Amino acid sequence: MAEAIAAVEEAYRNYAAGWIRVPDRITLPVRGEEHSCIFIPACHHVRPYYCLKQASSFPGNPAKGISTVLSDIHLYSAETGEPLAVIAANHLTALKTGAASAVATRYLSSPKPLVLALIGCGIQARTQLAGIAAVRPIKEIRLFDMKREQAAKMKDEIESRGAGSAVTIFADANPCVSDADVICTTTTSAVPVFAGRFLKKGCHINAVGSFTPAMQEIDTETVVMADKVVVDVAAVAWEIAGDLLVPLSRGAIDRNKIYAELGTIVNGTRPGRESESEITIYESLGFAALDLAVAIAVYEKSIELGLGIEQAL
Repeated sequence: MAEAIAAVEEAYRNYAAGWIRVPDRITLPVRGEEHSCIFIPACHHVRPYYCLKQASSFPGNPAKGISTVLSDIHLYSAETGEPLAVIAANHLTALKTGAASAVATRYLSSPKPLVLALIGCGIQARTQLAGIAAVRPIKEIRLFDMKREQAAKMKDEIESRGAGSAVTIFADANPCVSDADVICTTTTSAVPVFAGRFLKKGCHINAVGSFTPAMQEIDTETVVMADKVVVDVAAVAWEIAGDLLVPLSRGAIDRNKIYAELGTIVNGTRPGRESESEITIYESLGFAALDLAVAIAVYEKSIELGLGIEQAL
């Protein structure tokens, strides 16, 4: 995780400097709307790499013993166009997303020991926890999942590692987020998972789950009351971020609601948190510059360790 955070933070800095180009994503329905995939390219203009990430969503896969979402990253030489690696990216995507939230938390949350609320207890929640624990001391971990057994499993995992933080399972998301300093939402819910009125002043939210115009994981009240909403790329957010598009369609916010892109905060162009009372939101939507960064890190470390990357015939 420490390596992923370093790679991701540098990618934000490079993107803000104009060193990484991220063209529009392509969404491809596969034999209808139920099954689909996205293709996300990125090219580095300083380092000799470009990539294409493919991520598919096939809701019927679990019945076949296969994950719903499958992804891979194809890494190429920017000097010759040669393919360098094909990297399985399910775990890498979760790691990258946790690292991105860690970077956002570093710049947008209070540095004091915090109460962390995790809404949704799947694989993304685990890397959110790992990322935030790498940048902030955590004094309490709160868990909520619609499937209580998922929360219980995560609680057992955390306690078995001797994390040193109190871990509590909540039966309702609203008391879970009440008085929390940092909140991470990692669900696939299409409707808000908690009510904004339960948030305390000074909290930071990493909104990870929503990734379509119709998905609204955090409610309109939360977005309206936020002092700073930060995204990876503003143009993309206004295309696909349901958390923002739903309040926009209702006239509750306008397009000035986005305060900054995270890269401009990382490189010092815009300030991050400026007071203890600010409510901040990082809206995470998937960002190809980060996929490129972690793919480069994996590839270069594999070469360094001599892990036997085979020459294609």
